[in-house]
Amino acid sequence: MLNLTKSLIVNTDEILQVHPQIEVKVHHVINVWENDNFDASKCAHGKIESSVEMVDYTLHSFMGEPLRMIERDGGSKYQMYQRYRGIIEDLGIDLDGLVDDAAVGSIPAALVNELENDFQMMQENKAADASMHLDHDEFMREANAK
Repeated sequence: MLNLTKSLIVNTDEILQVHPQIEVKVHHVINVWENDNFDASKCAHGKIESSVEMVDYTLHSFMGEPLRMIERDGGSKYQMYQRYRGIIEDLGIDLDGLVDDAAVGSIPAALVNELENDFQMMQENKAADASMHLDHDEFMREANAK
């Protein structure tokens, strides 16, 4: 049976220098969720888990020049990207490989731990709200019974 649970998904970007002359903007998704091993007899929830995935990157600067629209070229940002990407390929630089290597572990563990703690707190608050709501309902039933 499929058991869907809530999760916390955070997008984050960072600028990484992957080569002495190349900086890229890397896009990550951090996903935090509760493992679905819920034990009702112990009123214990599962362990909070997380994953960090690099989903994309864009060229940020090449040879110290930021990737931006240059009026004197009369071109667009995409044309500039194509030109720089072509130069990088002509130089034999494996940009994808450099980005993959640089992105691994680039998100600080402290950030992931903070998100896990925030998610845990949200789950605890949700459980406390639910029990408070049940207590309120029970109180109302008793009040109406009198």
